[in-house]
Amino acid sequence: MKPPVRTLLVVRLMALGVAAGWLGACAVIAPPPPPNPFAGTWTTAERQQIAFRDNTVVINQANAPPTAMSAASCDGAFRFAYHHESREALLGLAPRQPDLRQKLVALLVRPDYPVAELSCGEGSSTYVLLDDRTLIAIHRDRDIAGVERLSRL
Repeated sequence: MKPPVRTLLVVRLMALGVAAGWLGACAVIAPPPPPNPFAGTWTTAERQQIAFRDNTVVINQANAPPTAMSAASCDGAFRFAYHHESREALLGLAPRQPDLRQKLVALLVRPDYPVAELSCGEGSSTYVLLDDRTLIAIHRDRDIAGVERLSRL
């Protein structure tokens, strides 16, 4: 004996409802992607500011208009990326400057860090997130490096 067409329709609708419920539950359970920990504006002791965006940074020096870093502002040589870097790799950024390496040894105590890597022209900067309020910038131009501390505004 065949079930009535109406019963089959109700069963199919119930199955679709259950499937939709599962999909909705999965969407609710899946966490949103974490926010970019670098996002926002950071400042140096000299009040120069840098704002991190998804694919670039905006530099705001005193008495100058903000500059969004790009291939145009970097003579065609621009690269920007977020990733993680090991402590050892970060310590290796100043191989010929023992005093700077010692400063980095004191600052970098964890095994790895989130970083934002910026290359512009012949120079580059590695921004290392120490905690949610403190960032250090390791600036390099060929074999010379320097470190700068920034705070979140």
